Amino acid sequence: MILPGSSALFILVRNAQPEKVLAELTDVKGKVLRTSLSPEQEKKLQEALADSILPSQHS
Repeated sequence: MILPGSSALFILVRNAQPEKVLAELTDVKGKVLRTSLSPEQEKKLQEALADSILPSQHS
């Protein structure tokens, strides 16, 4: 569920290396609502998003 005042990001990736996509999402914090990734790939994505720090939180 997307709450008022929040946002959603829809990403469609074809013929790309997952590691490069994850590297581009390093400053994005969020959670995956739906995916067609394999369970292993989804776990890596969830971990990358959970470990991210928003730019406003950098010290």
